[in-house]
Amino acid sequence: MKAETTRLRADAQRNRDHIVAVARVVFAEIGPGAPMDEVARRAGVGVGTLYRRFPDRGSLLRAVVLEGLTAILADAHAAIDAEPTAWDALVKIVRRAVDLRFSTHVTMMDEHARQALNEAPDFRQARAAVTGVIERLVEQAQAEGSMRSDVGAGDVFAVVSFLLKPPPSRSAEMSGLLMRRCLTLILDGLHSGGQSVLPGEPVSVADLHLDS
Repeated sequence: MKAETTRLRADAQRNRDHIVAVARVVFAEIGPGAPMDEVARRAGVGVGTLYRRFPDRGSLLRAVVLEGLTAILADAHAAIDAEPTAWDALVKIVRRAVDLRFSTHVTMMDEHARQALNEAPDFRQARAAVTGVIERLVEQAQAEGSMRSDVGAGDVFAVVSFLLKPPPSRSAEMSGLLMRRCLTLILDGLHSGGQSVLPGEPVSVADLHLDS
């Protein structure tokens, strides 16, 4: 009985993970207002099953965002251990964040959804861990001379947010290519070799007012 119960729990967890993975793609393509029945259809489950796992869109959005933050944090620690410089680790993390459609357009959520997310302790904890890692890497990359000194971690998060939604194009392949090209151009702009003078002052994470 114990083995059967364990198997059932494992199956339920796999089903939940599958729904969250599909929802991340749907929200990235359509936005946070994507219909729940579209998520169910693509996940190959009934709408009733979806609502048993996630009683409303807010709970599903929260699960998607938390999955993304958790993945980014794990990738960040792995990149820090594997890459020779802070800049290399930062580039790897940024590329991964864009691939994951980091935070699934949190900035596109309506005010109620954003407020509910900001009030969730697990979200705030995960976000603080990610922002802390990025802030440290920006400081270290600047100290090693590989990142321009007139930017802040807030600039990095802004870069990621700009690339959350794929640019319009005639095909998914072209859209992906355009995104990779844009990201490469932006990363080159963050590198210490950038010569253009930026308007204003470096943007910090605090300047983003993430809790508002």
